[in-house]
Amino acid sequence: MAKVCVVSDFSLKGSGYLNIIAPLCRELSLRGHEIKAVGLGYSGEEHPFDYSIIPCRSFPDAHAMVNNLKHQWGTEILIVALDIPQQEGFIGISKELGIKIISITPLENPPLTMSWSFILQQADKVFFISQMGADEAQKAGVESAEHLLVGMDTRAWRLRTKEEYEEGRKLFNIAPDALVVLTVADNQERKNLSKAMEIISKVKKEKSVKVKYILVTREKSEVGWKLRDLAMTYGIASDVMIFERGMPFGELYGLYALSDSFLLTSKAEGLGMPVMEAMSVGIPVVSTNCGAMPELLGDDRGFLMNTEYSMIDPWGNSRRDFPSAESGMEILHSLSLCMGDKLSGTREAREYMETRTWDFPTNQVTKAIEELLHEEE
Repeated sequence: MAKVCVVSDFSLKGSGYLNIIAPLCRELSLRGHEIKAVGLGYSGEEHPFDYSIIPCRSFPDAHAMVNNLKHQWGTEILIVALDIPQQEGFIGISKELGIKIISITPLENPPLTMSWSFILQQADKVFFISQMGADEAQKAGVESAEHLLVGMDTRAWRLRTKEEYEEGRKLFNIAPDALVVLTVADNQERKNLSKAMEIISKVKKEKSVKVKYILVTREKSEVGWKLRDLAMTYGIASDVMIFERGMPFGELYGLYALSDSFLLTSKAEGLGMPVMEAMSVGIPVVSTNCGAMPELLGDDRGFLMNTEYSMIDPWGNSRRDFPSAESGMEILHSLSLCMGDKLSGTREAREYMETRTWDFPTNQVTKAIEELLHEEE
């Protein structure tokens, strides 16, 4: 068994990385590995995990903590689950300290640039959280790249019941004939929340559908939209309910349970944990045809909106795909015609999510750890 230092975003207010790395650390711990986590965004709150998390305020602090843990604890393996630019500093430190490093990272949309591939080629093992990411990395020369098949706890994210659907709507005084659309996404440009509100507005005005839009996000984001003003601009202010991210699980599950559709208008998406949650609970998912979304929603597991146009973004020169508001409107309108009959979402979506257990990715990382330790002998 190994002494494993893990660096990632451990903000308990809500983080895509937390949803991936926390259960992975739990499973590695259960298999006998010693885990010490350096928690970016973690402020020392009480947590439910059976391993220690060291609060960390910045990347320089995280670099220093990795150095200290190597000398004071004897770290054998370093796992870093962060975006590719942040991987570079930790890969450099791992080489200085003589620690084998495993990088876990997303690619939001093709391509993987040569400069980013050069960073990852220096890691001992690279896991992308989508097959698209792993394929693009292999094309760019990252020979160790592999798809980490991220798991989903389908016991917690269980299929909702008709009673939960109906009671949740009564609790929020939502009319039985209203189409309830849910989005769980951060308030920043890539998530493209303005397009979501445009689609909701079109459904209401052009299709005469009574609609309620529930948005779980970071409302006061410094780099996001003024969401309530935006709702007024689109004429849907009275139809929008905004909730702050980081709510207790039971409350969040309740919002999923009462919804008729999950809408994701991202311009690029490396995995989409909320999409996986919606698929598990039984909500039809409507998403931009970008990034890893075809992997999740293909084979009749969901609905992909047509792309209106694409552009090259400064973030790694990756592609940004803009969904067509007309396409989104038509899909939501079709779903409004069978509200209440789609409580199980698509059977294919739920069955697929039941195959996404945490055993497989844990086996992948465990194998990588064992192989890297064997190289040291």
